[in-house]
Amino acid sequence: MLKKWILVSYILTVTLYSDTVSFTLENDFFGSKEDNHYTNGVFLVWMRDAEEESIFNTFLSDMQTNTAVSLSHQMFTPTDKEATEALWDDLPYAGYAKLNFLLYKSTKNYFHEFGFNLGAIGPITKAEEIQDFFHTVVGDGKFKGWDNQLGDQWMAGISYQFAYKTDALDWHGLKLDSISNIRAEAGNYYTGALISTTVRISSFTQNSFITAGSFMVTDESDLLHLDKVNGFEWDFSAGVFVNGVYNYYIVDEGIDMGYTIEPMRSTIGWQFALNLMYDSFRYTYKLKSSHVNDQRHKRWGGMTISWRF
Repeated sequence: MLKKWILVSYILTVTLYSDTVSFTLENDFFGSKEDNHYTNGVFLVWMRDAEEESIFNTFLSDMQTNTAVSLSHQMFTPTDKEATEALWDDLPYAGYAKLNFLLYKSTKNYFHEFGFNLGAIGPITKAEEIQDFFHTVVGDGKFKGWDNQLGDQWMAGISYQFAYKTDALDWHGLKLDSISNIRAEAGNYYTGALISTTVRISSFTQNSFITAGSFMVTDESDLLHLDKVNGFEWDFSAGVFVNGVYNYYIVDEGIDMGYTIEPMRSTIGWQFALNLMYDSFRYTYKLKSSHVNDQRHKRWGGMTISWRF
């Protein structure tokens, strides 16, 4: 009942008050032939345009105020899809769902992001059913070990992000800028800190931000200051990131249950992104590669459709 209420409330909010909305599908199918570990993610994001009347305007009053809400669902699996028993030397099965509430205070060159999230892990997230549906659509075999997934557990956390964007330089008629960020989060699902820097080349001068600095591919701040364009425009960006991890529930809980896997302590990697824009619509393809503890390598991709109202 609670899940249905959250979903209906989210859809009604987006329908009635939408300013910028995006839908993202992430999957390792879009980035590599591997089908394991972080294997699929779905994200809905709604961001309001600048709010002239807001209870948050007295806070950092010289900056623009935006609020955003996102709903995400992710799933994690071991490498062997045929095994029905627990694979004690690999990542456990897990589904994760999260509702994220965000406040942005920004100028044209930088923003502060303050976040609070609530979520859950376990069968309550219906990860098995969602993955079975996706694999039926793409014609891939189903994973058979979901009976061993992590049990139900509620999650909560707070986050902060700061990003800085340079003024665009003109380079043979193209626009070149860079965006750097630092992000920190504390919660029982994930606690860590991350830094990144991204270089972007565009067909026009943009007000929006794009960072490589999120724990997974999608970052809600991609919608901040998103431009409407006249006709067709594009941009391409490349970024690198480093992430230090204090706790990560899926791995830590697996170790507590007896899985012989190493705690996640760090990730380092890169991200490429291509944006194709037409009037109020934008299509984004992101490819991300990550090395965990300088050992295990993972690559996946994400496709996003964004539109402004």
